[in-house]
Amino acid sequence: MRWSMLLVLLLAPVLHGCRHSDSAVRPEASQEEGVRPKGGSASARIWVLISKGQFVEAEALIAEGTRSGLIATATAQKMLEKIAVLNTKLGEIPARLQRAPDFPSQLKDFTCFQIESMLKAGDYSLAPQAQLRMAVKLIEQQSRLMEK
Repeated sequence: MRWSMLLVLLLAPVLHGCRHSDSAVRPEASQEEGVRPKGGSASARIWVLISKGQFVEAEALIAEGTRSGLIATATAQKMLEKIAVLNTKLGEIPARLQRAPDFPSQLKDFTCFQIESMLKAGDYSLAPQAQLRMAVKLIEQQSRLMEK
């Protein structure tokens, strides 16, 4: 299947369907971003893809949505930043943060998305809940933690 045809199939419900706000999927979206983004349905669909870990599809829709004007540039940037954080492996954070007490080194090869999924599922087979939460915090807040 051609790439453009896949995008048409993915965007078809957005272009011909409802115009719900993405706050149905992400209630904090309008408060977080300050404005209701263009193309609420497109944004909502992309946030759902991101929450499911389908980053390649989300990035393709972000690119197409931005080109076509369905998604505001600021919204697209927030989406891409979220994808980047979720794709970050624990072992990719600065070495200084990896020297934290009780650092879960067994999770170095796991992405933030995978670690968050373990937390949601209550899967503590690789690390206890406290270490999983620490790993997510180290990835999500690494720039703030490096300032300390």
